[in-house]
Amino acid sequence: MASTNPFHPADTSSVDVTRNGSKKSRRAARAEKSAQKGLKGRKARVNAVRANMVNGLPSWEGLKPVLLFLLFPALLAVTLVATGGGWPKPILYGLAGLIGIYVLASAFVGVELIVACMIFYLPLSKTLVIPIAPGINGTNMIIALGLLASFMYARTQKQTWFNWIPGTTLVFCFACYTALSAFTAIAQPDGYAYLMYNEFLNYKGWLDQFVMYFIVLSCVRDVETAKRLVVYMCIGSMIVVLYSVPEMLEKGGRSTIEKSRIDGPLKQPNNFGGFVAYTLMPIGAIFVTYFNHLKAWLLTPYFLLALKVLITTFSRGAYVAMAFGAFMAAYFKGRGFLMFWACMGVAVLLVFPTLLPQSVLDRFGVTEPEIVEVGPDGALDKSSEVRLVLWRAASQMILEDPFFGKGFKGFPKYKAEYTETAVVETDPHSMYLYLASQMGLPALALFLIILMVMFHMGRVLSRNREDLFVRAIGIGGAALAACYGAVCIFGSRAVNAEFTLYFWVYFVVLQVLMNGQKQALSKPGGKGHRTNAFSAKRQAEALIETSNGSQSQASIQRKDQTQALEKDRTGGSRKRLTHQRSSHSNDNKLPVVRSTTRGAAAAKRRDSLNPANDPDSSASASDSQIDPPAELTPAQKLKRRDRSNALKRKRR
Repeated sequence: MASTNPFHPADTSSVDVTRNGSKKSRRAARAEKSAQKGLKGRKARVNAVRANMVNGLPSWEGLKPVLLFLLFPALLAVTLVATGGGWPKPILYGLAGLIGIYVLASAFVGVELIVACMIFYLPLSKTLVIPIAPGINGTNMIIALGLLASFMYARTQKQTWFNWIPGTTLVFCFACYTALSAFTAIAQPDGYAYLMYNEFLNYKGWLDQFVMYFIVLSCVRDVETAKRLVVYMCIGSMIVVLYSVPEMLEKGGRSTIEKSRIDGPLKQPNNFGGFVAYTLMPIGAIFVTYFNHLKAWLLTPYFLLALKVLITTFSRGAYVAMAFGAFMAAYFKGRGFLMFWACMGVAVLLVFPTLLPQSVLDRFGVTEPEIVEVGPDGALDKSSEVRLVLWRAASQMILEDPFFGKGFKGFPKYKAEYTETAVVETDPHSMYLYLASQMGLPALALFLIILMVMFHMGRVLSRNREDLFVRAIGIGGAALAACYGAVCIFGSRAVNAEFTLYFWVYFVVLQVLMNGQKQALSKPGGKGHRTNAFSAKRQAEALIETSNGSQSQASIQRKDQTQALEKDRTGGSRKRLTHQRSSHSNDNKLPVVRSTTRGAAAAKRRDSLNPANDPDSSASASDSQIDPPAELTPAQKLKRRDRSNALKRKRR
């Protein structure tokens, strides 16, 4: 009697569906088998590529001079905090003077320390003001030292002052077109007095970011320096977050959201929240790239602290931008990685909804009305309503002057003519409307193109198969561009160097890495060119001819034949090899043949037909040696095996 147990093992006499079943079942079985093989092959290829990649982290020898210098002001700051401050001004000014003298002296030796000081100091410049003289402060001194250092470096290295690599023209056009907004403002009634006496410092702050961009561009010219700049940016963003922790602890638990918001070193909660959000992207990219390394998990305490600081800014735009940037970083790490951690995060929040801070829910207004009433009546709704009023006013300005706008800082001057109700805010609350309403639609288009170019460079570098740190920089570039673009939707953030410096520095880093990658591919031995028997033989001939100092008649004839064969191969047509040197005798000429072979076979046939390759000629014997082909890498072996399996399946 047959068993009715559904879990009974299959009978040995059961019919094999793959052999005796229908054609459809056999086809499905073969497809499933090939899919499993393909999946294993893809995993093996990924593991092989990952095994062949270098770690790529910057060496300690390059980082040591800057980081050791950084220890001195760090220890000084810790000592001041530990002792409660109150030190005499002569001592403080004397220590600051020693630091300044050392930095000034380093400008005549190198440029990296100046750029590092710029990265560390600029985000803190509004809080740690260094007044030297009327109109001269720490920011101006950093810019002057940067210009001096870049000029001295270019002169020492005998190079051009600015390294005009791809992408520089775009930024230059954006800087020049937006600078014209000053002339547009002057052309308006009372425009000169308004610009020179009310908005001149803001206009200077707008131009400072482009000056710093060109300083960094002139100082960073190789891949290793670009890598070290990313490390300095990560350290600088950590310093900014740690600096704001005492303010976060002081304002925590206050009665209203407005009283609990921290301003940070940038002196404005929304600007500080946006800065923390987009500067987290490079560190997050390094974390996801080195996810399998134990040392990468040492960054998790900092991530928790940075998220806590970001939450206490109560900036909704920063929340959205942070989420969008994290999504892009996980996506470029891998779609499987993104889906797994996204599902894991959603599941954790569904099981433990209390993990999401109540203040975040209050800020977005997704809780009950009685819980939202933590501040003045309708404060959150009023903020959104005012934002819409300002957006409509900016749109009307764009329609009136689409090409040049109302001039620099023209929105606060003329907003009363375009708003339905009186509003106190002087900002259009969107960087895109800020550019279009005051500088014209071309300025907005250039800004969007810069964001897209940065995203493209990051996407390309995120696929790097040789250097793991370059891949991390690429993932960080794509995520930073997405996060920065989202930050600019909800506010006019990118208006001064304090906020935009890290964006422009990272843009330069991506430019240098992309330029280095293109130069590597353009070399004869790069992956962009095919290496065959002809190219190997030409390299050997070049080395031998260089050592001998002169070319023999046989080597000249072989070079002509090689060029003719390669021209025949690359041209795609079978032409007669009739190009010979007129100085050669008729006895040394090759018979006219048609080239029907390629690669090493063609080289062997050419050498067999060449009468100049006699054993008596030492130069000929040495020149005709071809290096054996290099051993295949594991990835190439797997690729060849997959290709042969595919051909076998096709024959079936």
